[in-house]
Amino acid sequence: MPVHGRRAEQAVIASVLAAPRHGRSGVLVVRGPAGVGKSTLLELAVEGAGDLQVLRARGVESEAELPFAGLHQLLHPVLDHLPVLATPQRRALATALGLEDGPSNAGPSERFLVALAVLGLLGSAAEQSPVVCVVDDAHWLDHASASAMLFVARRLGADPVAVLLAVRDPDPRSLPAADLPELQVGGLDVDAAAALLAERAATHVDPGVCEQLVHRTEGNPLVLSELPSVLTAEQLAGLAPLPSPLPLPSDVGCVFADRVQRLPDDARSLLLLVAAEDSGDLARLTTAARVLGLPDDALEAAETSGLVVVREGIIGFRHPLVRSVVYQAATTLRRREAHRALASASGTVGDADRQAWHAAAAALEPEEAVAADLEQAAARACDRGGFEAATAALVRAADLSSDVRDRCRRLVSAAGNAWNAGHLGEAAKLLLVARPLAPDVILRTDVDRLRGWLEFTIGSPATAHRILVDAAGAVASRDSSRARAMLAAAAESAWLSADEGVGVEIRRVMTGLAPARDDRDRLLADLLTGFLAFLEGRPRESVPLIAGAVTAAERLGDRDLLAAAAQNAHYIADDDAALRLTTREAARARADGAAADLLFALPRLIHAELLHGHWTAAAAGASEALRLADSMGDPELAALPLAWLTLLSSLRGDLDGSRRYAARAGALAERHPLGVYRQPMLQVIRWAGATEKLAAARPVSAFVLVDGIDHPVVAAMATADRVQAAARADHRERAQRWSADAEEFAAATHAPWAEAMAAHCRAVLSEGAVAAELFAEALRRHEGSRRPFDRGRTLLAYGEFLRRSRRRVQARAHLAAALDLFEGLGAAPWAERARSELRACGEASHRRDPSAVLRLTPQELQVARFVATGLPTRAVAAQLFLSPRTVDFHLRNVFTKLGISSRAELAAHRLD
Repeated sequence: MPVHGRRAEQAVIASVLAAPRHGRSGVLVVRGPAGVGKSTLLELAVEGAGDLQVLRARGVESEAELPFAGLHQLLHPVLDHLPVLATPQRRALATALGLEDGPSNAGPSERFLVALAVLGLLGSAAEQSPVVCVVDDAHWLDHASASAMLFVARRLGADPVAVLLAVRDPDPRSLPAADLPELQVGGLDVDAAAALLAERAATHVDPGVCEQLVHRTEGNPLVLSELPSVLTAEQLAGLAPLPSPLPLPSDVGCVFADRVQRLPDDARSLLLLVAAEDSGDLARLTTAARVLGLPDDALEAAETSGLVVVREGIIGFRHPLVRSVVYQAATTLRRREAHRALASASGTVGDADRQAWHAAAAALEPEEAVAADLEQAAARACDRGGFEAATAALVRAADLSSDVRDRCRRLVSAAGNAWNAGHLGEAAKLLLVARPLAPDVILRTDVDRLRGWLEFTIGSPATAHRILVDAAGAVASRDSSRARAMLAAAAESAWLSADEGVGVEIRRVMTGLAPARDDRDRLLADLLTGFLAFLEGRPRESVPLIAGAVTAAERLGDRDLLAAAAQNAHYIADDDAALRLTTREAARARADGAAADLLFALPRLIHAELLHGHWTAAAAGASEALRLADSMGDPELAALPLAWLTLLSSLRGDLDGSRRYAARAGALAERHPLGVYRQPMLQVIRWAGATEKLAAARPVSAFVLVDGIDHPVVAAMATADRVQAAARADHRERAQRWSADAEEFAAATHAPWAEAMAAHCRAVLSEGAVAAELFAEALRRHEGSRRPFDRGRTLLAYGEFLRRSRRRVQARAHLAAALDLFEGLGAAPWAERARSELRACGEASHRRDPSAVLRLTPQELQVARFVATGLPTRAVAAQLFLSPRTVDFHLRNVFTKLGISSRAELAAHRLD
């Protein structure tokens, strides 16, 4: 294939193709305006692929609403590798591609599993020989295929797979690939353009004319190659002036418009059918042509024009721009006739989805039959995890609905699919359109329930409170269970944000509720009453109710209730239940391949691991959560993992890391409202800053930070720091109030760690023998607790107190124990502080060699922990949403860093 002026671009693409030949992955997004030669560069890449397995696909505009159409093109040659995938992945991908019937309740995790299955399939194929995926016009890929390909491009790791994606610039549809390596393809220079014109023209092209053409076309190769067919020999030779205006890149399709208009009417009608039906299926198009009464020679005229090419039963345009020119040039009536004929032809071959979409394109006013067919198409798309396609189908079905109830119902369903696709803003807009259409209170309540959850997730908790409380009030007399569930959610959030006004409104609505009718309803009733008691400052009433709800959730086994119970356990200081429930929740999500469920579970698990002193595991989990949030397009769910990583970095003395994570969190807060995640994220970050100040003996600065902490969970965790900072900064009244809060919480929960913390705080505010006894009591309480860092803090504080009281011998034992705990946790600043106190007591201490585990990256640690349980590589890959080859790559690094050579040795290592 002759090509001019593209050596630099070809070299970049060649380097990407070289990567899989050397056992590495390569990714490149080729960007440029229409006609600049992206497709030509991809064709050259395919020609030069040599021993690589080449998988190809092209995005087509009319298939953009058909879920997984792009993947079907791309993966067809390697589907024989399906059986090697883990069962959840294999089933998800087979369902997405229509090879198996799927579930009727697919959620976001099914879509994630499809992407993971694509990664695994490509990795398996690459074990035979390296693979290159070539996707042209990727901006027209259906959303589901595009999401999967971007996931693969970001996760290839050690797999010998290359991915080339060509995207039109500016992008007619958003393809969020800004983070991937890209090649910007521009126009040709004068020399290359002269060579191209000389090749295409049958006459001499004057150099001055060539320069003018390059300037006026911005060197666009497609425009330049077509100009010799529309310019005269005199114009090319510089003997006659060039026409003005010339076709420019911004309107490059004009170079084809004249050729289309010169065709016979029947040929143009056939081209319109081809433009409206991107499958290119010649048999189907022939059937549609007969429906329109077109003669058989219409195809011959279209082929002769050179605008279309027929190959192996598939008809396609020479260039994608021809499709747009043909379709846009047709009148609305002619387009509707074409779509109606294509709907008929699709029906004859049993393609119900295309039949529904073509019928919808032909409709101008409500048609219930067409709307119903689109709704069925949406259901099929949803079953395969094609949530964007389902959303689009349901929105169009709503437009074509003649009954207002059906229109409302379809809009609500569209919003649910938009939510599943991660397009939460679109879901919110659809619900706002649907709400005024709701004909009865039950349907209106369901709309408001979704609106409330959206506000919790991406908007304002205060707005969510108002929506849910109002909706509960409207439905309370009709359906108390519905109302109670919404009120419980509102009460929990109101307590966490200290919104007492909402509590008053909730109390008002509660008076109209019927008694709870079953175990689930009674559980919700206990949560509602318990959260209100917390909000109203009565923790001794609240804790037993919420503890009973946690127990009931475990008994009932409902997944949603168990997920809530895992969080509720933190509220009542039940560390063991929190760790048990979150570990179970995360394990179940991994076993099911339910990435969305895992992403919600991980922040709770990180919280529990951190409290139990499993800091390395907590950091690894937080890093995994960030990767998942990025892969699934859920930035809000990165908020708490970023906060935990900020705190862990601070506690370990990694100030650069702490500031880096805090900056990322701050940028996230600027871009997104973050809903209920905003307050705890920002306050954990304040606490992290305060721990740095306290470790550096700067209590005044620390107090400024802790004084802004009022989220109940964060405040309880930060109790020791808050009281210590206030006491040492001479804010004794504030310190005493916070200490009293700790005592009240301990009396309500009877949790050993809470009782230990209350005694610790009283000791900090006491002197002499009273302080000594209180520190001793705190240590006794710590014996029944599983919070090693808190115990270390009490040991350190007691040791400091004893040294200041000139009881150095007694101080040494406590300080040495504190040092041991801090070094085990990797809490470097606190270890140094304990070591300094020991030196002041006249005792030298040796630095413990840091654990080799601390040298592992978060992903290496995750791989090591799962391999240590005895799982084989493919099972670990499925659990961590990685490819098997990437798991093996990380495992080799783990063996090197830990100085071991077998899985048995790894199992003997402590990895938390």
